[in-house]
Amino acid sequence: MIKFFRKIRQKLLSENKFSKYLIYAIGEIVLVVIGILIALWLNNLNQAKANEQERRNIKKELIAELSENKIFFKNYKAYAEQCRNKAMEILNISAGNNTELPIDTIRKYAIEMMPIKSFSIDGSRRASAKSAGLLKLLNSKENNAIAKYDTTLEEYKEARKINTIWKQENRTLFLYLNSFDISGDKVLKHPDYNLSEEGYISFLKKKETYVKLKDIYVSAEIDVRWLKEIIKDIDKTIEILD
Repeated sequence: MIKFFRKIRQKLLSENKFSKYLIYAIGEIVLVVIGILIALWLNNLNQAKANEQERRNIKKELIAELSENKIFFKNYKAYAEQCRNKAMEILNISAGNNTELPIDTIRKYAIEMMPIKSFSIDGSRRASAKSAGLLKLLNSKENNAIAKYDTTLEEYKEARKINTIWKQENRTLFLYLNSFDISGDKVLKHPDYNLSEEGYISFLKKKETYVKLKDIYVSAEIDVRWLKEIIKDIDKTIEILD
């Protein structure tokens, strides 16, 4: 093809047809430019298709990760609600509410009202996409939804750190006051912590104990509300990405 065009140019020059040669040369340049533009357009089209496929893959991975997170948070919320309900039961006993619960159940609730399960969720796919700059393939609405979820999650983690330290201080007291020693008879219990049924109920009904129990209950209720908000954010984010 190049030889063909070269022969035409040489023929026009040899025949001293400069004006025709100039027109031909300009036409050839235009054809080259058009060819380049078509090549660029095809390249951009292919790149756009590749980006769209990558975008679909990223969204699929993010939705899968968020769905896994939702399962974790739903299970953890159910556990947190159990803890809150047990805290409410003990708080009501402290406030003078009559109960038919046996003392062993009351002692058990006093231990189980504060969550101790570990908290860990997978965010590797979001972190990987972010570090690789792939989130820029998502639109602003999708990115805003992911950012809101991440912000809510980080705020909850920070709030939970503070709560965990505070809960542990209160939990220690209730552990000492309960008769579920894993050491059996090998380690004697201090008399001040070896309360009878009447002594334990009396301890629960003290004003100071009520204040601690109220704080534990409120903390548990806040925890449940945080988890509900996180699950709501996950649902909204999945809806936007899907």
